Amino acid sequence: MAVTAQKQTTTGKEAGTYRISELIAASGATRDSIKYYLRADLLPPAKKPRANLSLYTQNHLKLIELIRKFQEQTRLSLQDIADVFRTAGYDANVIEIELLSARYSVNDDDNIIPLKSHFQNTRNLSFPAEFLQQLANSSLLQNAAQPEQDEDQLIGLLWAAHNAGVPLSFFETARGKLADLVDLEVKTLIAIKRPDLSFDNMVDNVTDVNRIISRWMATEKNRQIRNQFQRVIDNSERAISTLIDTIYRPSILFRQRHGLDQLLSNLTAQLDTRATLPEHAYALCFAGLLLGEYEHTITVGQTALALAPGEPIAIAVLALAHGLQNDVDLAFEYGSQLEDCDNKHPVILQARMLSSLLKASKLSGVTDTAELMRNAGEIFLDLLQGSTLEEPEAILTLARANIAFPDFANSRPQAINALQTLLRGL
Repeated sequence: MAVTAQKQTTTGKEAGTYRISELIAASGATRDSIKYYLRADLLPPAKKPRANLSLYTQNHLKLIELIRKFQEQTRLSLQDIADVFRTAGYDANVIEIELLSARYSVNDDDNIIPLKSHFQNTRNLSFPAEFLQQLANSSLLQNAAQPEQDEDQLIGLLWAAHNAGVPLSFFETARGKLADLVDLEVKTLIAIKRPDLSFDNMVDNVTDVNRIISRWMATEKNRQIRNQFQRVIDNSERAISTLIDTIYRPSILFRQRHGLDQLLSNLTAQLDTRATLPEHAYALCFAGLLLGEYEHTITVGQTALALAPGEPIAIAVLALAHGLQNDVDLAFEYGSQLEDCDNKHPVILQARMLSSLLKASKLSGVTDTAELMRNAGEIFLDLLQGSTLEEPEAILTLARANIAFPDFANSRPQAINALQTLLRGL
């Protein structure tokens, strides 16, 4: 009696159990649904510590969840689901594994044993004759004029993928690679020991195992695809964040020691008196970029752009300043205006490079950004054309390539030489 008392609350209800009202709240099922599940043997009986008290367990809660899963993922009736639950002894873990194996995912095309009864004429889709011929030319269809009955679903899937932009060459290549995998699975299925099984039960067993293998293949393939997309996203984000983080930003002590704030203030005051000389504004912008004065650079850059509308250097300054402030949308808006610009000025090249990186960062994970990343890397090397390695900005930009694009730049002697030249200069 002492042990029993320890397991009960002050109300006589065992810990970890539910009254019907509590089970309704926890499961989201209605009282009528739960009562039906009990009558239909979908749930085991509740515990009855006394006549007016029914207690349900965590297992009941899990089974209600599994009933919904079976209804969503299979075409079994509630009576069929009850049979499955009874056979599994209402063990939620066993039932979960059964569902995971796709054993009860009813599909007319699941049977891989070529029985005559399996093939039924279910063609109800029509496809353009030219598309069927394309499939035949790609070895994805044996006979364009008279497709086999079991090819209907394949044609429908290929048609949907084709309309989504997937080239048929992908399926042609993938189909060729499947041959070895199919051979391996067939040998494995045949080698499984199945003592004392009738022919029909053996067919069902082979089909069940094939479902499990197919689900594993789909799950593993999707996992690897997600991992590859994640690497693309990470590489793009790392390239742009590394580049921005490696831009030189002088310390407060350095600024105070060299009077940079006063110097910039004096230069800005002179801007109004030299309104006809945009070169002065550009020089002030370059200084602002190097010193990390991005708000100041934006203000002066807008003045320079007003003095010379459409001037690529002014646009480049604004693209860089916004980009270095992590204002991606404005940086890309200005940088995209320079895509066809032939000017090799270091600031313009940096703005084009930053724009390419920003675009790659936006698109990574949904499209191939390798070309954008490669273009950004090539822009670094463009600095060698029309620039000399004595120009500090050109040297600094090329050196940054070794940090932002290590795989790309470290294999280019020009970038390595630029870094060595920068170090000697320092």
